[in-house]
Amino acid sequence: MRVVPYTWQRLAQQRSRISHLGRYISCAVLWLIGSMVLCTHSVVSQGALQNDTSVGKSSKTACLTAASPSDRPRWADYLLLKHKAWAWFDQLDVDPIELLKHGVKGKKKLAEILDAYLSLYQHTTDAKERDRIQQRVAQLARHTQRPAYHDMLVNSGTEFLQNSMSYFRVLWLLEHFGQETTAYRQQLLAVKPRMDEHLKRRGPWQRAMFAEYYARFGLEKPPELSSLPDGMIPQRLPLAQYDRDKAYYLTHEVFVAFDYGLQRTQHSFTHEDLAYLRTILPVLATASRQQQDQDLLAELLLCMTYLGWHTEQEYCQDINYLLDSQNPNGTWGNYEVLRNTAGQYLDQQVYLHTTLVAMKALLAAYEGGWQSSE
Repeated sequence: MRVVPYTWQRLAQQRSRISHLGRYISCAVLWLIGSMVLCTHSVVSQGALQNDTSVGKSSKTACLTAASPSDRPRWADYLLLKHKAWAWFDQLDVDPIELLKHGVKGKKKLAEILDAYLSLYQHTTDAKERDRIQQRVAQLARHTQRPAYHDMLVNSGTEFLQNSMSYFRVLWLLEHFGQETTAYRQQLLAVKPRMDEHLKRRGPWQRAMFAEYYARFGLEKPPELSSLPDGMIPQRLPLAQYDRDKAYYLTHEVFVAFDYGLQRTQHSFTHEDLAYLRTILPVLATASRQQQDQDLLAELLLCMTYLGWHTEQEYCQDINYLLDSQNPNGTWGNYEVLRNTAGQYLDQQVYLHTTLVAMKALLAAYEGGWQSSE
C-alpha cells in the first residue's frame, strides 16, 4: 500500500478555526521509536500487516454517546480486540533484569505491562477475570523481589535516568493491586539521595510527576520539586512549532494531571490552558491518524477522553481507526522492519507501549465512563 504523505499544513488549511495559530508545519510527523532508531520525516506503512480501512468506514461511525457501553457502535469489534490484546499481554515475557542486559529499559517495561493489567482490572467486575489478572500481577511482582532488580544505587547514570521514574511507578501500580511492598519502600528510601540529585536533569512534566510520587510515598521533596518550571501548555506553542517529541510532552502533562487516568478530576489547568488544549489536541490527533502513528494518536485520544472532549466526529474517526488497525496477533504498531536489528526483544521494546496505549484509549472510550464536558 502506498502511503500518501500528510502534512500539518494541509490539515491546518482544513480547520479554519485554528488559523490564528500561524503557519503550520509542512513536514510529516517525526517517526521516533524510543532510542532504537533515528528521527525521520517518514512513516512506516501499515500495509505489511493490514489494509488501511480507516478512510470511509470511520467517517460513517457514530460517536460513542450511548449511555450503555454495549449499545455503542462496534461494541462486538471492541470486545474482540480487547481480548486479543489481553491474550498477547498474557504471553509476553517481561523480565526487567534480563531486558536491561539487552539495552531495554526493564523497569519501564515492567511498569507498562502492569499499567495494562491495571486498566483491564479496572474495567471488569468478573471475579474469574480479576483473579486471572491478580495471578499474572503476582507473577510479575516477583521480579521486584529479586535483589538484582534493586540496582538503583549501583547502575550507570544513563540506566538510572532511564528507569528512575519507572522505579516509582512500578511501586505505585503494585500497591493499587494490593501487593506487599514493604521491602520495596525500604529500597526506595535507600536510593532517595541519588534520586534527589538526578532531578536536576529532568524536564518539567517529569519533575511534576516526581513531585506527585514524592508526596504519595511521604518523601521530603528536594528544591528541584518545590518550584516546578513551566511545561508545554503554559508556553502556548503554535502548531508550527510542534514535532513528535513536543506532542508527547504535551500528552504527558495531561497524564500527570489525571494520574494517567487513575483520578477523574484535575486541578492543574486554567481556563486558558483548557482553551489552548481544546484547540491543539484534535489537530495533533488527526495528523497522527493520517500518519498512521498509532502510538501518539492513542495518547492524544486518552488526553481528550480525560478532558471530556470525546463526542466530536473526528474523535470517533480516530477511535475507529484504532479499531481497524490492530495486528492479527493482538498488538498495535508496525515495527517489523526493525526485527532483524532489534533482536528478540522487539515486542517488549516497542510493541508493548503502543499496544498498551491503544488498548487504554479504547478501554477509556468504551468502558471508562468519562463524562463529556461538551
